[in-house]
Amino acid sequence: MRIASVENENGVSSLINTRFDKKEVVVDKIDSIDELIFSDLTKYDLILVDMSHNMCLQVIQFIKQQSKIPVIYLTQEYKKNPFEADIDDEEFVIHSYTREEFTNKIIRKVNELRSANIISLGFCTLDKDNGVFRIGNNILDLTTSEIEVCAILIEHMGEVLSKDYIANEMADRGIKTTARSVREYIRKIRNEFKKADINPIRTVSRQGYKWVIDKCENIL
Repeated sequence: MRIASVENENGVSSLINTRFDKKEVVVDKIDSIDELIFSDLTKYDLILVDMSHNMCLQVIQFIKQQSKIPVIYLTQEYKKNPFEADIDDEEFVIHSYTREEFTNKIIRKVNELRSANIISLGFCTLDKDNGVFRIGNNILDLTTSEIEVCAILIEHMGEVLSKDYIANEMADRGIKTTARSVREYIRKIRNEFKKADINPIRTVSRQGYKWVIDKCENIL
């Protein structure tokens, strides 16, 4: 999981680093609202804004227009800002009035997002945040793109997905690719699972691919 933290003097990024393993939760400390606006937002799972000034809510509105990334923000001075009415969406933005409330909501949201991004298939687990697919204690040698292909197929388990559909879905998730590349990703994924004598992806002639196992057995 990667978090963008816009902060003043509070050291939110340091707080998060003391609560979570740095290998699992990466925090990018951002020093200004302007820097956030010009950042590549697609690489973040959560955005924290702890800066009480007039531009705070306008920028959050901008983020909402550009992405679906949830935001937790602290505005102690501007509780009655008129932009509040425009971003009344708890699935997207979480408002905090006190520092304690802000901190507690960060911890809860990080845990919620981490849990949501771990797919369990019996003896196998796919950790999308960290780009890791495990069979038992063994980590498969898969790239970020190959992990995303696995995630898409698992999320549509049993459905046949065309190469074009998978490529478009990856693009929606911030990974630009082609149908031809998808075919290569599938080949490499199969080779990795073959080491564990598992064949999770079936080719359906002239249609595409589907994930066909809902549980991995302990065979390693």
